[in-house]
Amino acid sequence: MIFLPLIEKLGIIEAIQKADFPKTSVLSDVSSILSLLALKLIGNERLSHDTTWNFDRALGLFAKLNVLPKKSTLSSYSYRVSRESNRKFLTSLCGIFKGDCEKGEFNLDFKTIPHWGDASILDKNWSGSRNKAIKSILSLIVQDPVTGFLSYTDATMKKQYEKDAVLDFVDFWKEGRAESPKMLIFDSKFTTYENLDKLNKSKEKIKFITLRRRGKNLVDKVNGISEHEWQTVRIEGEKRKVNKIRVHDGYCKLSKYEGEIRQVILTKHGRKQPTFLITNDFNMELKEVIKKYARRWLVEQEIAEQIAFFHLNQPSSSLIIKVDFDLTLSLLAHNLYRVLTNQIPGFERCTVQTICRNFLENGGRVKIKNNQVIVYLKKKTYLPYLMQLQWLNEETKISSLGIDLKFEFGTTS
Repeated sequence: MIFLPLIEKLGIIEAIQKADFPKTSVLSDVSSILSLLALKLIGNERLSHDTTWNFDRALGLFAKLNVLPKKSTLSSYSYRVSRESNRKFLTSLCGIFKGDCEKGEFNLDFKTIPHWGDASILDKNWSGSRNKAIKSILSLIVQDPVTGFLSYTDATMKKQYEKDAVLDFVDFWKEGRAESPKMLIFDSKFTTYENLDKLNKSKEKIKFITLRRRGKNLVDKVNGISEHEWQTVRIEGEKRKVNKIRVHDGYCKLSKYEGEIRQVILTKHGRKQPTFLITNDFNMELKEVIKKYARRWLVEQEIAEQIAFFHLNQPSSSLIIKVDFDLTLSLLAHNLYRVLTNQIPGFERCTVQTICRNFLENGGRVKIKNNQVIVYLKKKTYLPYLMQLQWLNEETKISSLGIDLKFEFGTTS
């Protein structure tokens, strides 16, 4: 219930209606999506595990129903959602969760979602966590490193087209925001040098930072760089740790890439082999280049968070479109949590699990009188933090339900 005012203020209902999601004579598209979203927000592992919430009237009210639909209804619904509807929805969401528009930076990464079963017809994709190729669904996840919002997901791509995923995201962002991304950050195997050349030659001159593929000859050349060409750079971390890194800032040429590209070589940075960063931004300060790529690890943290709370690693089906829809809802749930945490001082970097445990795992009473709904939340240790949120301290008109929603804090125990 706590997310209802947020959903109203952000315009999520309108985004659902614009996406042309399936509907029936009994269940509207809004009720269906909100039913599935409700289970996502509380960390429900599988649709088949929803029996705990079958008769919870508060969750039913959240979805504009008396109680949530049965698991068979919810499961069959997800099979009917097309990639086109997911893409329309993601386009609307990228306008709602805007992030830092001025910087326009994005971290991009692939997530291999495994599927277990002898009859699986899925392609084999490389899984870094298991250090082998496994039957799985390859999904793209894009993150705004400034806000932590997830900006785009796609679980429908085929292995043979994965190198073009970066270009697909650029097209998506242009469609949704009428502008190109300004900076893309990804690892060495994400795309090809040929596609890097396309980004560099684009009308907007899209900047990128990535790793150069490291080979024996490349490593040997590092030993030939004279000592006076190296410099020591101090990189300050978020935990006030200062690391001294030995850096060489120069230029190089790549196959199928026209012109020179900037190459930053890192040594004495905690790894045995040198790291080769490449970028087409020749004006950015050296420290910034290093720090921006280091922040790319944040998207991997967000993926780990989704695996843990939204159970991304446990798909209930080998049908790609079903997993794609599940991933789209995970993006929405994740971003709603991020909006919440960004407004609670001291909890901005807490995981979704922590926020759910401290703030949302709570009970209360619901009083309905005419069109007014008052939720009396039980006393809880972290409840005073919620009391500081303006949108929970004022009465909110929930247009989709035709009610006025109000919260009362700490009145029962």
